[in-house]
Amino acid sequence: MRIGNNSQGIWQLLSGRTDTPFAGARRSGAGGRNTLEDFLTGHRKNSYGVEGMRITANSRRIIKVSDEMKQLVLDDVKKAYYKYNGMSGESGDEWEASARIKNNYYKTLKVGDRSAASWTLQQLEISIGRKVASAVKEKVPGWTHGNQIPSDVLDEIFADESITSMVSGKSGMAEGLDMKI
Repeated sequence: MRIGNNSQGIWQLLSGRTDTPFAGARRSGAGGRNTLEDFLTGHRKNSYGVEGMRITANSRRIIKVSDEMKQLVLDDVKKAYYKYNGMSGESGDEWEASARIKNNYYKTLKVGDRSAASWTLQQLEISIGRKVASAVKEKVPGWTHGNQIPSDVLDEIFADESITSMVSGKSGMAEGLDMKI
């Protein structure tokens, strides 16, 4: 076995020479997988094929997100309370469907805003969840996450303007996100 020849091919590959069989190896149908070219150029993607989702100092900022995405977050929180009594749920398929919708949305944004949009939606979900939990605790003393919640109590809470304004953007802070970061 000739080690010298194998090393030479590796050095050509790592040095960026284009006369190697790996040049231009990026596959258009690679999906969420990072190709060799992605790694060499720094264009890494998450498992859904979305570039720009690396966490940086610039990621932790609130940006404007679409009303559809804010509504999706509210619907996910509602599902967590109506179906799972404030818990995250049992179905990975439900989570996966929501994640795919969000990741398709991120692909429509500038690469530099994608991670910040994810942060914004996460913070919105946390904020809504906390507000709903405190409202449930006011109406149902002794309630803890996972305990049954009467649906009429949830109907009243989710109809409250303090919850709906977080999604509609009428609360005045960061397009409806009622918190400072």
